[in-house]
Amino acid sequence: MSSEDAFISSLKPAVELFIKHVEMGSRIRIVTHNDADGLASGGILSVVAHRKGAAFRTSSEKKLDEKLVRSLAEENPSLIVFSDFGSGYTDLIAENLSQDVIILDHHLPAGHEADNLVHVNPMLHGIDGAREIAASGICYLFAREVDEGNRDLSCLGLVGALGDQQDKGERKTLTGLNTLIEEDAVKDGFLEKHVGLIFYGYETRPLAKAIAYTTTPYIPGLSGEEGACLAFLREVGIPANEGDRLRSLADLTDEEKRTLFSALSSHMVSMGCDAGAVHQLIGTIYTFRLEEPSTSLRSGREHGSLLNACGRMEKPGVGLSICLGDRGEAMAEAQEILDLYRRKIGSSLGLVRENDMVEERDHIYVIRAGDTIDDTVIGVVSGILLNQGILKKKKPIISTAASEDDQMKVSARSTEELALRGLHMGLVMQKAAEAMGGGGGGHDVAAGAYVPIDKEEEFIARVNSLVPEHLKE
Repeated sequence: MSSEDAFISSLKPAVELFIKHVEMGSRIRIVTHNDADGLASGGILSVVAHRKGAAFRTSSEKKLDEKLVRSLAEENPSLIVFSDFGSGYTDLIAENLSQDVIILDHHLPAGHEADNLVHVNPMLHGIDGAREIAASGICYLFAREVDEGNRDLSCLGLVGALGDQQDKGERKTLTGLNTLIEEDAVKDGFLEKHVGLIFYGYETRPLAKAIAYTTTPYIPGLSGEEGACLAFLREVGIPANEGDRLRSLADLTDEEKRTLFSALSSHMVSMGCDAGAVHQLIGTIYTFRLEEPSTSLRSGREHGSLLNACGRMEKPGVGLSICLGDRGEAMAEAQEILDLYRRKIGSSLGLVRENDMVEERDHIYVIRAGDTIDDTVIGVVSGILLNQGILKKKKPIISTAASEDDQMKVSARSTEELALRGLHMGLVMQKAAEAMGGGGGGHDVAAGAYVPIDKEEEFIARVNSLVPEHLKE
């Protein structure tokens, strides 16, 4: 049996347990993470529960910790389903929860198992959870196993992968088990793909706004600056209007697209970006055909960004409502949230660069933001700095920001090159955080932790010493 077949077979016990509780009339508690992948996952599971007529409640949480687990124990539902987190906290779950538990996750597993726990994770079958499938994809495959009628959730199954930047294949395609979900979405008429310039709002936004709203890749001097983008378009000779109508990227001729790519490439290099970062501008565009062309939900990547903004700006309920089909009030509010979120990222990047906040240690870069940058965006900011080649040495970046309950939020970002050399930042975060009395984990290139705020310097020093232990020459 292939690893993919073994993983899909591992869904069966979870499906059987879920259906058993539905048939018993049990109260089902769905608990999911608060980023795009978590919200898409929670949305899928909520739709499945609703369609089965189950009594359920869904919440999105910033982190899984002892406080959350104890509150779940007090609620005392018959079945708890964790999505997009849980694999690294199976010991905590087993020690505190006596009811049935299902974990649908793609993060580094801790290895603890229990009789009341059904743990579904691709990494338990040798499948890369950072690149080949996200939690939303796992939840989609789970939903499909519950009922083939849930195939209409396939696009939501891809949103988490795009939100988690799993588009690591040639021309920024999704790979691995994600392609099985793609096949369902294309076959059923929900998804269309083509290669082109990757800007948010390929069909839906005026050119200047599309460039300004693009943060992956981040374009220094243009991302977040619509006025500067209009001036840039005039300078390179590309009209932003056609008569009274504002043009979108889809309206450009092939020659204009080549001109725009060349001009943006030169601009990014002149602003200190690595030449390789320029190629992030070209890739596979995922279009969700049933979404209105005028909305942010039409593009798979922008759909993910919208959900991510809702979670990070502490409005996860709005994101969940969109996943459940609300295209009215929730959609209008989500668009406002997304605009605020992008402005926050832009201002935070400006703060880091203007104040020279990046500190270089022997084996890592460090940003110590304190309370000057919100802990909800510090990971995005550090990822942009690393991926754009602005930081020239091949080192991971660790960013810290004050969080609630005297905790410090830590975000770690690394590169594909360092991962190939054996560096797994999820494992580094796990080891370093546990030594400080905190908790951490994640993927090889993107991970995080929470540790006591008075342990900040000790934690950073610990990470700095752990990184070279993992690297192969």
